[in-house]
Amino acid sequence: MKMRFVLILLFFPGLCAADGSPLFASDTPLDLVFEFPTGQIIADADDRPVVEGRVHYTDENGAPVSVGLTMTTRGKSRLEYCHFPPLSANFKGQEKDGTLFHGQKKIKIVTQCRSGDLYKRYLHQEFGIYRAFNVLTDKSFRVRLINATYRDSLGTKKDIVASAFFLESDNELADRLGMQKHDVSIINPGQLDSEHASLFALFQYLIGNTDWSSLKGPDEEGCCHNGKVVIPSGSDTRWLVIPYDFDQSGIINTKYSSPGEGLGLRSVRQRLYRGRCMNMDHLDATIALFNAERADIEAALLPDVLQGRYRETTIDYIDDFYKIVNDPLQREKNIENRCLGE
Repeated sequence: MKMRFVLILLFFPGLCAADGSPLFASDTPLDLVFEFPTGQIIADADDRPVVEGRVHYTDENGAPVSVGLTMTTRGKSRLEYCHFPPLSANFKGQEKDGTLFHGQKKIKIVTQCRSGDLYKRYLHQEFGIYRAFNVLTDKSFRVRLINATYRDSLGTKKDIVASAFFLESDNELADRLGMQKHDVSIINPGQLDSEHASLFALFQYLIGNTDWSSLKGPDEEGCCHNGKVVIPSGSDTRWLVIPYDFDQSGIINTKYSSPGEGLGLRSVRQRLYRGRCMNMDHLDATIALFNAERADIEAALLPDVLQGRYRETTIDYIDDFYKIVNDPLQREKNIENRCLGE
């Protein structure tokens, strides 16, 4: 399985260091110590406090490195449910130069929601979903796994040790793709890159995720729900919506997940294709890509922490997807006849 991840890096240069980002230049998990007032962050998570802190690690030469940062909380549903909140780190000025965080500014940290093996599994499975989408396209968010220690800078709380991962920032993603971020309230389907839209929708179908929209945001928020918009400079077409936030996916089936309202689903394990009919011309090529990359997709979606019945049910869940897309009758029933109109 580790060899498959090496192959992913070799054949998908968007995952490598060609853009000069040392943080995402490797897939080796990082051993990091985050030092900040952990008690304040946890107790006041809903208020999104901004606290001073530092991150410590040992470089490849065995030398200790320490970089200043500020830390705050973020998110919505996870902020309400999780015992340990999702975080956002903002790295300070020149201190980061020449370190692992060179070029970084504000970056999200996806944290382990609660203690225990179950929530560690959730974290690693979500990380694997990002990696699986990396296999299919470099037009995707990069991630880096962390073996994190959260140390209370006030010395009043015990260390918290848990899994986490960095999520590439919106700005770094846009720069890497030679595009620009774009804030918009709603998108016309015809503005989207139809090839990427087809890939996006089928991938969400693979993982059993309906908690997204590529056209608008939730309630009165801007576009898009669990997707970031990047566009070619000055263009009204070939826009991309890059998906993120996969914890509501059926393939993970978290204890706190629930199907979207109005979709008629009894469980998040039920798949529902939500791609648009106007992109059906790309379906054959999209399925061919999923078939060609199946081994590496499965390697990403089946992390080592996934064992026993969880591993067996995940393998079955992936197999069901491939049976549907490769059976003409099942494909017609579950995808072609379910696509959304204009």
